[in-house]
Order: sequence, then C-alpha cells, then structure tokens
Amino acid sequence: MTALAGMTVLDLTQVMAGPYCTMILADLGADVIKVENPETGDQTRRSWGYSGAGDDSRAFLALNRNKRSITLDLKSAEGLAAFHDLVRTTDVVVENWRPGVAARLGVDYERLAPLNPGLIYASISGFGQTGPYADRPGYDLIAQAMSGVMSITGEPGDRPIKSGIPVADLGSGLFCTVGILAAWASKQRTGQGQYVETSLFEAALALSVWESTEFWATGKPPQPLGSANRMSAPYQALATRDGYVTVGANNERLWRRLCRALEAEHLADDPRFARNVDRMEHRAELVAVLEERLAAADTATWVDRLLAAGVPAGPIQDYRQVLEDDPHVKARGMVEHVEHPVDGRVPVLASPLHLSGTPTTVRRPPPLLGQHTAEVLRPRTEVRDEPAVLSTRDGSALHLTLSHPARRNALTWEMYDQLQKACTEAQADPDLRVVVVRGAGRAFAAGTDIGQFTAFAGAEDGLDYERRVAAVLERLLAVPVPVLGVVDGPAVGGGLAIAACCDVLVASESAVFGAPIARTLGNCLPPAVVARLQRRLGPGRAMAMLLTAQNIDAREAAAGFVHSVVAPGELDAAADDLVRRLASGAPRTLAALKVIDRRIAAADRGIDGDDLLADCYGSADFAEGVAAFLAKRTPEWSGR
Repeated sequence: MTALAGMTVLDLTQVMAGPYCTMILADLGADVIKVENPETGDQTRRSWGYSGAGDDSRAFLALNRNKRSITLDLKSAEGLAAFHDLVRTTDVVVENWRPGVAARLGVDYERLAPLNPGLIYASISGFGQTGPYADRPGYDLIAQAMSGVMSITGEPGDRPIKSGIPVADLGSGLFCTVGILAAWASKQRTGQGQYVETSLFEAALALSVWESTEFWATGKPPQPLGSANRMSAPYQALATRDGYVTVGANNERLWRRLCRALEAEHLADDPRFARNVDRMEHRAELVAVLEERLAAADTATWVDRLLAAGVPAGPIQDYRQVLEDDPHVKARGMVEHVEHPVDGRVPVLASPLHLSGTPTTVRRPPPLLGQHTAEVLRPRTEVRDEPAVLSTRDGSALHLTLSHPARRNALTWEMYDQLQKACTEAQADPDLRVVVVRGAGRAFAAGTDIGQFTAFAGAEDGLDYERRVAAVLERLLAVPVPVLGVVDGPAVGGGLAIAACCDVLVASESAVFGAPIARTLGNCLPPAVVARLQRRLGPGRAMAMLLTAQNIDAREAAAGFVHSVVAPGELDAAADDLVRRLASGAPRTLAALKVIDRRIAAADRGIDGDDLLADCYGSADFAEGVAAFLAKRTPEWSGR
C-alpha cells in the first residue's frame, strides 16, 4: 500500500520543476502518466551531455522514475480528443509551459474543469500566470537573480554567484507538490477540484526567510556572507590544517562548548564575542581567531573532537564521497537502482520521505518515449498499483482486467472476490454478448499472491482456499456468453486455471503457461482443474507440464489450448477481431454450446480430491515451499 495509491496524474511537464513535482507524487504511489510530444518528447531527453547506452540523457533519468510515458500530438484533433478522454477519469494534471500555451493547445484549466469537476490542475511557470513578468521565459538562473538569491550568494566582494542547487526549479516543484496534496485533501471532503499555481520566482523569494527578515529589520539590503549565517555566529565553514570543517555553534551554550573544545575558554568572555550580536558584529575577527586554533589539526580530527564535545560539526564532502563512500547514505537507503530497458542498472536518488505505513518506493525505471501509449490509451487495460479486477463495458463486450502489476497480476483474495462478483453480474446481463479477460501490462496472471499463504495454519486453510478459487472458476464457466482470454506474458498457477476456463484463448508469442508448483510451492491443483487441462492440452502434455514443473510457450499451447498465437504488437488487433466475431454469433446457439461443454465435463467435478489437497497443504513441504518462494531461494523438500 502506498500513500497516493489511486491517484492518477497526467504529467505535461518537462525539464526540471514540473518533472520533480510529479516524481515526488510518483514516489508516493501516484500513477503518473507522462504525456509527451511524439517527435521529441521531454526536451531533457536529448538536451544534456551525459547519456548512457540509449538516447535519453542522465538528466532525464534523474527526474522521471516511477512514471509511464505516452505520446500524443495535442495539436491534432485526435490527440486532443484522446487527452480529454484521459482527463475525464484522472485526478491531477500538471503543466509547466509559459502562460497561455496550455490555453492555445486546449488543455488549460478552464477547458478541462468542465470535463471533470474533481480535477486538480497545477501550473508551474517562471513568474506566475499574472503580473508584469508573466510572459517572460522562466529559468532557474533568472529566477535566482531577480528574486534576490544571487545578491546574497557567494563571498563578499566577489562576482554574483547562483546557488549550486537549482533552488528556484526544485523549490517550485516542492511547493507545487504541497499545493496538489492540499487540494487533494480538500477534494476528499468536498469532491471538488481546484486550480493550483506557483512559479520559480515566487518559490525562490519564499525561501528567502532570513534575508527578507534582515531587510525589514534594518532597512538595508542583505549582502553575501559566504557560508556564514546572517542570524548567528559562528555558523559557517572554517579552515583547518587540510581543508574545512563546518561548525554550527549558533547559541550561547554551543558557543561555550566550542571554546572548551578548542581549549580557548577565554574567548567566551572576550567582549567582542560574548553575545551572538557581538560575534556577528566582529565576524571577521572571530573567524580569524577560530581558524588560528583549527589550523593545529586536520578536518577529521576536529569533526571527531567537536562532536564529542556536543558541538554540531561536519566535513565538506564532494559527491563521490557522498554517493559512494558515506555510510549514512547507505544506512538511510538514499541511493537505489532501477533496471532500465536500454541503459541497464541505473543509480537514482531515493525519496527522502520515510513513511512507516505507506513507504515510498522506486517501482519503475524512467520510461522510454511513448513506452506505455498502447497500455494507457486502451481503457480496458488500465493499470493501477493497487490489486484489483478492473471492469469496463464496451458496447456488448465486458472487459475484465486482472491488475496487480507489482506482482505480475498475481491474484489476491480481494481480486478473486471481484472476479466472482463480475461474473455473477455478467450472468444477469441480457445485453452482454462476450466477456474478455486479460491482464494489465505484460502479464496475464502469475498465479495467486503467495504472500497470502503465510497466514495458513494448516490443511483446512488450504482446502478453504481451493474451495474459494473453485467457486470463482465455476462462476466464470457459468457465464452464458463466450469468454475470451487474452494472454500476454505468464499465465501460471491460478492464472493458468483462469485461462483454462476461457472458451477461446488468443496469446502473444511471449505468453507462457504452466503450474510449476512441484518445483516451487509443494501444493496441488484440484482434480477439476487437472481434468480441464487434460481436456484442453491432452493428457500426456498436461501431465508432463505439471510433473516436470516446466512452463510451455504459446506455440506449444496452440495444440488444443490456444486458438491463435500472434506477435505481441498484433495481440490487441487479434483480440478485437475475435470480440467482433464472438459478439456477432447467435446468442442462444452460443449459450447452448457452452452448456453442452459443461455437461460433457460434468464428470470431472465428481472426482474427490480433498484428501490429496489436505495432504499437500498440511505438509511441512508446503510451508517450506512458501517460505522459499518469498525468500527467493530453492526449497529443500523433505517429503513430509
């Protein structure tokens, strides 16, 4: 469970401020769909010099994890209509164009709000949507300069320096995230969406807390102080024998501790340094005196000595030291890796948010341009992070999508219940002509979610589970209209059982079928499922598959089990063609054929296998199989 599970975000942003905002939402569990121009995509994909094996820059990879990417030409009528369709069921839209661009494209708040009254629409721009600077281009450098940040950055008397971190870009992204979450909280109470707006200029100015305070207190513009703090001293980097140490003695108690640690207790009573206001007035003299003492030892020695004395202190580290060597970074898990489809294993900064109940996760690598277009724009295969059976009606066809992408659509108890409910409702629908069952993304269903088996106390729990699944399968078989299974990727275990209950199967070349429980879990399929597999695959092939715990590919399954096998890119078209053909048949004829098939198979249900199932589920081997599966190790069978 993630904090923002169920939130869908359409991300129209690019470069830094907007992508940083939407990445935070994605880390918190939102389904962020990056909507990009088909020709170039986010300009950051190509605009920075550091690239890996593919075309996308490292800058793009740094800001776009946990997102999906689709391509739409918003200047075309077709692309705009597709975007409007997505807006009707989305929660948040974020854009960071210059003011007026969204309106010209027909995707501004005024245009979209009537389509979805609950929509939260967020805009990030250089200077805001109103005011004399509204039409100016927005860049972090310009925002830092005009907001005053550069006037106080650097050493006194030096050339103007911008902050090394793009505080206007990242600050506006953070503020926008806060605004979206506030609007989201309000929506939970009122049901109404709203418009959220911020800018780089305002973010940089809003962060100038001490600087604005000093100006209003003195009437004089603040000046640069290097690493020093304008409200206290000493609070800055100080030279040591081999480098610098940062010291935060920003109150009287810490100041006296510092004097003792430096073996310079007399400084605490020096009238130039007695109070904070005195130390700030004589800052240059204070620094000279302190650095004279600090020159006696190296940075590491002083850090240890100051920390032991209770004085906040630390070394100045470069990013190699931080990202590769620092033990605290490792302990806090601030560097993670994602498997990118082109660049391979890519390091990314983790979220700094640690939520005890709904932790942030790095679930997806940064997407390729348009990688998820077909997946997102096909409404019946909508993907959610939370496990669910998604139901979509398309004319006379009911599309049921097994959606649990984090577990390759492995079914939870709730998903089984939802599937049974959907089948029950389908039985009572006189206008229904065909049911389509498929998995979200690149999997049909990888069995049952094994984590649930850890709650089993013995054989009876296993029998209850099998009875529960059998009831679902019986309900699926009882649907009076043809059931089409569309298989891409694994259909194993419980997924295989569901596929075997479909009247017609179409599969991609990447589909695999199997029930490798003799190798993985140590439980057993019920007799009705084994019989159904034997009827569809043939007794020899079915038993060989089960006994050897080997999956079979789509081509091998085509011998009696799968109606047709197509290339992955042709699966949707093949499924749509079969839906049309099945839906056009005479309803009573199709219903009669299904009843005949069930009567032929009626003897299968008379085979009693509860004793065999109980023996497996109550065994030590089953407990070992579940533990080994979850630990990702090979089970050690005992035969008990």
